[in-house]
Amino acid sequence: HDWMERLVIHEFRHVVQIDKLNQGLTRLLGILFGEVGTGAVVGHLPLWFLEGDAVATETALTSAGRGRLPGFEQGLRAQVLTRGRYSYDKAVLGSYKDFVPNYYELGYQLVAAARAEYGANAWAPMPDNVARRPWGLYPFSAEMRRQFGRGQTRFYNHTFRNLEQKWTQQMENHSYSPLTTISKSQKLHANYRYPRWINDSLLVALKTGMRDIPAVVTIDLEGNEEVLFRPGSVFPNSFDYAAGKVVWSEYNPDPRWEHRNYAEIVIYNIYTRERERITRKGKFFSPALSADGNQIAAVEISPEGTNSLVILSAITGEEVWRFSYENNDFIMQPAWHPGGGKITLVALNSKGKRLEEIITEHKVSQTLLHAEDADISSPRYMSEDVIFNATWSGIDNIYIYRRRTALAEKLVSSEFGAVNAVPNSTNTLAFSNYTADGYQLTTLDARNFERNPLKDVEDHSVAFYKILAEQENAIIGPENVTRTEHDIKPYSRVKNLFHLHSWVPAHINVDLMEVEPGASLLFQNKLSTSFAQLGYKWDMNEETGRFIGQYSYHGWYPVVGITAETGDRHLYYLTAEDELRRFRFKENNYRLSFSVPLRYQHKQFFYGVTPIFRIGINDFARSPQTPDSIFVGNNRYFEFEPTRFYPQEYRLLAYRQRRSVARDIFPRQAQILDINYRHTPLGEWDMGSVFSMRGTVFFPGLIRHHGIRLSGAYQDRKRGVNEITAETLPIIYTFGNIIGYPRGISGQSHRQLRTFSADYAFPLLYPDISIPYLLYLKRLRTSLFYDHALAKPFPERNNPSAIQSETLYSWGFSLTGDMHLLGIYAPIALGVQTAFTSYNDYTFQLLFNVTF
Repeated sequence: HDWMERLVIHEFRHVVQIDKLNQGLTRLLGILFGEVGTGAVVGHLPLWFLEGDAVATETALTSAGRGRLPGFEQGLRAQVLTRGRYSYDKAVLGSYKDFVPNYYELGYQLVAAARAEYGANAWAPMPDNVARRPWGLYPFSAEMRRQFGRGQTRFYNHTFRNLEQKWTQQMENHSYSPLTTISKSQKLHANYRYPRWINDSLLVALKTGMRDIPAVVTIDLEGNEEVLFRPGSVFPNSFDYAAGKVVWSEYNPDPRWEHRNYAEIVIYNIYTRERERITRKGKFFSPALSADGNQIAAVEISPEGTNSLVILSAITGEEVWRFSYENNDFIMQPAWHPGGGKITLVALNSKGKRLEEIITEHKVSQTLLHAEDADISSPRYMSEDVIFNATWSGIDNIYIYRRRTALAEKLVSSEFGAVNAVPNSTNTLAFSNYTADGYQLTTLDARNFERNPLKDVEDHSVAFYKILAEQENAIIGPENVTRTEHDIKPYSRVKNLFHLHSWVPAHINVDLMEVEPGASLLFQNKLSTSFAQLGYKWDMNEETGRFIGQYSYHGWYPVVGITAETGDRHLYYLTAEDELRRFRFKENNYRLSFSVPLRYQHKQFFYGVTPIFRIGINDFARSPQTPDSIFVGNNRYFEFEPTRFYPQEYRLLAYRQRRSVARDIFPRQAQILDINYRHTPLGEWDMGSVFSMRGTVFFPGLIRHHGIRLSGAYQDRKRGVNEITAETLPIIYTFGNIIGYPRGISGQSHRQLRTFSADYAFPLLYPDISIPYLLYLKRLRTSLFYDHALAKPFPERNNPSAIQSETLYSWGFSLTGDMHLLGIYAPIALGVQTAFTSYNDYTFQLLFNVTF
C-alpha cells in the first residue's frame, strides 16, 4: 500500500523493459552507439505497452496498483459504452475534438487483457524479439501478429469488443440511483469537481475541461453558472469551501531549480474578492476549512517525509497544533465536523486504508472503519455519520459509515463513478458523477438513498487485477521483502562530473535539435547538472570540417557554458572582374556564457526572465588557399591578415503567459520581450555592433481557440572599424541579423530595420482521420499574416548622407496539419506557406515542426 514502493515497482519495471532489449542486434547497436542505440529501438515499443506493462506489474505485485482502481478504467468504460470504440490511432494518439483517456489507462487494458487470454507470459517474447529484429517500421506489431495472430490495430479492436461485452454485462447487473444532473451539457469534455454548498440552492466547484483553463464557479440548482475566479495549478483533492471562503493547495515552482516546488495554501473570499496566500515554501495538501472559516486542517509533508495533520489559522497562516501517527501513517483528505471538535480523515499504512477520526481537544485518534484492500477517499460528515467514496462494487460510489451500527452502507449507485459527495442542511448530496462528457455536477435527495448494507454489495467488474495477482502469486510487502541497510557515502560531484553515455556517427546540435554529418561523444552526469559534447561536424555547404567541444553546468544558480570550435571555413567573394571565387581560411572560436533562467507562477499566469551574458574569442587565420587580399568594391581591397575579435553579447528574455488548453493555437494572453546587444569592445579589431529589441503580444481571436499575434521589432547594426587603419571592415566581419525580414524575403542586409507583423490563426477542422500505420490527422489550421518592414541601408563610403529607406512587406497564409506520422507519438505540424512580397513575386515554403 506504500506509494513509494508502488512507484519503485513501476519504475523498476521500466528498467527491466530496457534491460530485455540488451540482446541481439540491439545489443550490437548499444556497443556501437551507446545509449542512443538502445533508445532508438525503445522507440519501437509503443508507449501504451511500456506504461501498460508497468501498471500491470504494480497491480499484480501490490495491493494498491492503479489497475485495481475503478477510476482507472472509468474513462474508457464510459467512452466505449456511450460513444463506442475510437479508432486505434485516435485511442493511442489522442484528439483535439474528443476527450481520450491516456496511454497508461489504455495500455493497462490491452496488456492485462492479453495476459488474461494468452497467459502470464503473453508479452514476454515481445521485447526479446523486437531487440533481435528491430528492422522494419513496425516490428512490435509484427511480433504481436506472430504471438497473438493479430497486429496492433486488430488486437486493439478485438480486446475492446470483448471489454464492451463485459462492461455491458457489468452495467446490466447493477441498479442505479435516480440522479439529477444540474450542470448543463457542454459541447466539449468538462469536469466539475469538489462541489461544496454555499447554501441549500447554490454550489461552488472547480471546473476544468478542454474548452478553457480551470475556473472556480458557482452553479445553482437550475444549472446557471458564474465564474468566480481562475486559480493557479490546484493539486488533486485539495479544494474546500466554508463561511464565504474558498481554500485550495496551489503548485508553486522554485524560481531556479526545476525539481524543487511547493504546495502552498491560498484563500479566496467570495464576498470581498480578495485572494491571499497564507503559507510559503511548504508542502501542504488537502486543506479543509472549519465551518466558521477560522481554521484550516491540512496535510503537511516535511522534507524528511514526515506526514502530519496541521491546524493553521485561516487568518494568519500560523500553526495552531499538529498531529501525526507514530508509524508515520500517511494522512489524506481531512474534513471538519460542522460543529467543530472533530476531524475525519483517511489514513494509510501497509495494511491498507482506514477511516479515522481525530478529537481535536485531546489530539487523539480513533479508527472508525478498516477498508482493507478497498480504496476509500473524500470523507465528509453528515450529521454524526461519515460519507466517503469506496470501490467495493467495482465502481467508485458513495458510502456512509453509520456511527450507530459501526457499519458501512452504500448510499449512491452510479453507472461510471460518483465521487466528492457533500451534504447540505437537508442531507441532499451534491457530488461529481462521471459520464463520457466528464464529471457532471449531480444531486441526490436523501429520500432516494440506496442504503445497501456492505455485505450485500456485489462487484461485477472485469477485475483483470485478480488474474494478474494470481499469475504472479506474490504481493510485495514488508513481510516478504528483505530490508537491507546500505552504506551512505558522500557523493563527489567533481568525480562524477562526466558520464559518457553515447557515441554516434553524427553531429547533434542539442540546442537547435539538428543532426548533421560528423561524429559526437555525449556526456551527462547522474544528477543531470553536467552536460558535455565532443565532436566533429562536416559542413556540407562549405565542404569543410570543424572540431567542436561544448560543456554546460547547471548545478549553480547561473548556468555556465563553454564552447570551443576549430576548423576551416569556405566563403565567396567577387573579384574586380565580377567573378565569384571561393576561398579558404582557418577559424577558431571560444565562448563562455552565463545565464540565470528564472520562472515564476502566479494565479493562472506563468512568468519567466533569463539574463544572458556571453563573451568569446574569434580567431581568423590564413590557410595555404587564402588569397592575399579580397576585393570589396569601389576599387578597394581588404588585406587578409590574422585577426582576433572579442565579441560580447548581452541578452534579456522575459515573458508572461496565461495558461492555455491544448486546442489553443496561440496563447490566449501572452507578452514576450527579447532585448539583445552584441559588440566587440576589446582588442584592435572591431566587428561593429548590433542591437535588437522585439516585443510580441498574443490576444484571443474572434472565436474561442482563434488567436492573434502582434510583433514589433527594431534592429540597429554598425559595421566594424580596424582601429589601426580606421578602415571599415567588409561584411564578413560584421554581426549578422537578429531580427528577421518579412516572410518570403531573404538575403537582405541593412543598417536599421523596423518591423511589424500580424498573424491571425484559427482551426479549420478536427477530422481525426487516419491512414493506418502511415498518418493520423488531428487538426487542420490556417494562419493569415501581414509583415511590414522599414529598412535603412548602410551608408555608402563616398556619399554617407545619401541614405534612402526602403519599405518591404509581405502577406499571405499558411495551411498546416497537426498529425502523427508512422504511428510515432511525437506530434508533427506539417504544412505549406505562401507569401506575396513587395517585390511583386511570391514564395512557397514547406513548414515542418515537431511540436512534442
